[in-house]
Amino acid sequence: MLSYVDNPIGQPDAHVKVIHQEQTNQNLFIILEVNSSSATCPTCRKASSRPHSRYCRRVNDLPFSNLAVQLQIIVRKWFCDNSECESRIFTERLSWLKPYQRRTERLEHALEKIALSTNCLTAEKVCRALYIPVSHDTLLRKVKKLSYEPGHSPFRRY
Repeated sequence: MLSYVDNPIGQPDAHVKVIHQEQTNQNLFIILEVNSSSATCPTCRKASSRPHSRYCRRVNDLPFSNLAVQLQIIVRKWFCDNSECESRIFTERLSWLKPYQRRTERLEHALEKIALSTNCLTAEKVCRALYIPVSHDTLLRKVKKLSYEPGHSPFRRY
């Protein structure tokens, strides 16, 4: 069975490898590297096996044992070999992390539940107690961005 440090993203991913981990009094810092031999272009959906460069992404994850978790992910950029594709260079995608996102999917879902359960000022205090660094303004933007279907209220008489 994998521990959190062996598998910080919660689900097995064959191409993600833990390079380094460091624990302080308040934080757990993990460096991950994506070792894939090819990637699929998000624009044209063709596979590419020519790497361009690497860069680091800093991402927050759910807290672990009263520690705020920060991931640093080393991902690759790739050349798109399709001559008709408009993007010549693209970044490999991860199933558990959306492009440009600074939080993992599971942290985003937890923040949505916390923000919808109470007002955003109280939700910020709850998040701080859970070692999740987030402001009440961020939680308010998250609530406003959610779409929902207005339904019939059982409290209205008509």
